[in-house]
Amino acid sequence: MKKHLSSLVFVLLLSYAGSLHAQNTVHACAVLKAERTISDASGATDTDRIQALLNECSPGRAVVLEAVGKKNAFFSRPLLLPRGITLFIAHDVTLYASRNLRDYDLWPGSCGNANAKHTGCKPFLFAYQAAFSGVAGNGTIDGQNDKTLWSRLREQWKGPQHQGNAQGIVPDLVASYESQNFSVRGVHLNSAAGDSLAVYKTIALQAENVEIDAPHGSDGILLSNSPDARLSNLDIRVGGNAIDLRASILGGTSRVHIARIRVDGGEGLSLGDPEYGDVHDIHISDAMLKNADLKFDLRGTHGGSLRDVHLDCVHLRGNGASVVVQSESGTTRSQPAAGEIQFNHVTFQGPELLKESGWQHGPNAACPGIHQTPAAVSWDVDTSTVSHPGTRSKLIVAQDGSGDYRSIQAAIDALPSTGGEIEVKPGVYREVVTIRKPHTRLYGDDPDPKKTQIICSHTGPLNGGTFNSATVFVEADDDSISNITIANDAGSGKGQAVALSVTGDRAAFYNLRILGAQDTLFAASRYCYGDYGPCVPARQYFRSCYIAGNVDFIFGDAIAVFDHCELHGIPGRVMYTAQSRHTAEQKSAYLFDSCRLTADPGAQRIALGRPWRPYATVVYLHTQMDAPIIPAGWEEWPRFGVPSLPTSFYAEYDSTGPGADPKARGPYSHQLTATEAAQWSSRKWLAGEDGWDPQP
Repeated sequence: MKKHLSSLVFVLLLSYAGSLHAQNTVHACAVLKAERTISDASGATDTDRIQALLNECSPGRAVVLEAVGKKNAFFSRPLLLPRGITLFIAHDVTLYASRNLRDYDLWPGSCGNANAKHTGCKPFLFAYQAAFSGVAGNGTIDGQNDKTLWSRLREQWKGPQHQGNAQGIVPDLVASYESQNFSVRGVHLNSAAGDSLAVYKTIALQAENVEIDAPHGSDGILLSNSPDARLSNLDIRVGGNAIDLRASILGGTSRVHIARIRVDGGEGLSLGDPEYGDVHDIHISDAMLKNADLKFDLRGTHGGSLRDVHLDCVHLRGNGASVVVQSESGTTRSQPAAGEIQFNHVTFQGPELLKESGWQHGPNAACPGIHQTPAAVSWDVDTSTVSHPGTRSKLIVAQDGSGDYRSIQAAIDALPSTGGEIEVKPGVYREVVTIRKPHTRLYGDDPDPKKTQIICSHTGPLNGGTFNSATVFVEADDDSISNITIANDAGSGKGQAVALSVTGDRAAFYNLRILGAQDTLFAASRYCYGDYGPCVPARQYFRSCYIAGNVDFIFGDAIAVFDHCELHGIPGRVMYTAQSRHTAEQKSAYLFDSCRLTADPGAQRIALGRPWRPYATVVYLHTQMDAPIIPAGWEEWPRFGVPSLPTSFYAEYDSTGPGADPKARGPYSHQLTATEAAQWSSRKWLAGEDGWDPQP
C-alpha cells in the first residue's frame, strides 16, 4: 500500500480526547528539514535536533520531518515521545533507526546479548506516561532490520531455553508504556527488529491506516494489558503474529475492536495468553488472512480466560492458513475453539476446518465486502502554530493586562529556548501550565502564595490518566517555582487528580501551597523503561511548602527532599506518601527533613505512607508529627499478592509529637541512629555527580 499526497500536505494529529474520529489536521510546533539521502548515511545522526524539538513542543502539537528535494532521510538513535506530542513523518520521508546495538542498551551490553546479566533494549520510539502522544504521517519509520544483524540475534534467541521468545534481545520499533490514548496513524512501519508496535499498560490505543512490513521481525502489533484499543485499516506482512492480544501480570486486554485489516503470511492473529489469560470482549470484522493462522490460546494458567470473542466477516485463504487452538491438553489444529467465540461469516477457501455455526468453507466461500486495501490518509497542516522562541528572558504576567501576558502558559511559550524569569502578579489563573524550557524561574510577585494561584480541575479518568491530570507540569531540567499556590480542585472521590507533576532534574520549589486530594504531588523520575525499570532519576527539592491531600498524596519515584514543609491530611483516608522505587538498584527516595505532619479532624487512618512499588524508600528526619498517625506508622500495599513492606525501606529519626511512637511502629519500620541519619543528609542525597545544592 503506497501513500500519495502532496509534499505540501503534512501535519499532525494530536488530540484524540474522547473521540474515535480521526482528525487529519494537526498543528506543527516545528518543521525539521532533511539534510541527507539514504546514500549519505555516514554515522552522523539527527537525534539531537529531533529530540530537542520534541522536548520543547507544547502539548497538542507536532514535530514535522520534511523532505527537501531528494534529501528525504533522517537517521537517529532511540527517541522519546513527550506527553501530548506527535512525531509526523511527511510524504516521501524515511526516519531510519540506528543499527548500533549499544545505542539501545538499557544496561551496559544488555541489548542483543542473550547471556548478559540484564537483557533488554530501548525501543526506537518510546512513549512513557505520555498521554495523547503518537506518530503520524505518510512517511516511513525504518528499523533497518535485515538478515545480517537483527535476524541473526533473533536466531540466537530461539533456542529451547528461551522458548523462541526474542523479546528483550532486539529493540521494538515503536512502543508505548502507560501512555493513554497513544496513536499511530498513516505511517509505514518497516523492517522492525522486534515488534513493530508494542503497547503495554496503555488504555485507548488507536492505530489506523498503517502499513507494517517486517518479514524478519517479531510481531506486527502487540497489545499487553491494553484495553479499549481501536485498530483499523491495517496492512500487515510480518514473520511473527500480525496482531497479538495478551494479558500480563499487570492486567488483561479487553474491549478491543479490530476492523478492515489485511494480513499476508506470518503467524496471523493470536488471541489469548498462555499464563495470565484475561483477554475478552474482542471484536474482529472485515479481515483477510492470507497464508496466516487464526490462533486461540485457552490456557490462562493463572485463572484468566479468552472469552467474548466476536468474529464477523473474517476470511482465511491459502494453503498456509489454519486455525490453531492451544489448551492445557495441548495444541490442536482445525478443532472447535471455545463456546464463547462467536463466528459470523467466517470463511475458508480450502478444506473444512471448524463445524461451528457461522463458518463457510470450500473454494467458493466468500465474505461479502471483505476489505482489500487500506485507504490512504490525507493530511492538512497548520504551520501558523510553529513555535518561534522569544528573545526576552524576563516577562510579567498580569490578569488586568498591565504585564506582558495575561496567561502564564503564553509567557512560558514566549521565553527563549534557554528559559528565563516569569513574574506573576496576584490573581487566580485557571489554566494548565507546562514548563518544557530549562532554567525557567516562575514566581509570584507577592510573597504570600495564597495571593497568586494556578488552579485546574482535571481528573485522571477523564483526561488521559493520572499522569495527564496535573495543573502544572515541570518537565525540563533546572526549573524553579516559588510563592504560588498550585491546586487541582476536582475534590475527593473523583479519583487521581494531580496538582503538580515534576519529572525534571534539579527542580526546586520554594514557599508553595500544593493542594489536592488523591495524588496531589507527582514527584517522579524522568522516565522508566517499563514496570521494573531501569529508570532515569530526577532530583527535586521542596522548601517551606504546604502540601495537602489524602490518598497517596505525595507519590512517585524521584530523589526528592522536603525541607521544613508541612504535609496536611484532608478528610478521608490519608497516606502521606506512596513512593515507587522500582528496583533495589535504583537510587530514589523521599526524604523529609524538619517537616510537620498535620491533619483535619475528618482525616482517617493516617499513615506515614504505603509502598506503591516493592522497593519504596521514605525517611523522616526531625519531623513534628502532630497528626494522629497509626501506631504501626506504615500501611501495606501488596503487589500481585506479595507483601511489599519486607522489601521497602521506611525509617525515622528524632520524630516528635503525638503521632511519633517509635516503640509501636511496625516490624519493617527502622529507627535510625545518629550515625545512620547523617547518611541521609539533604545535600549529600541531592548532590549527584554535578554537586547540585539548591538549599538556601
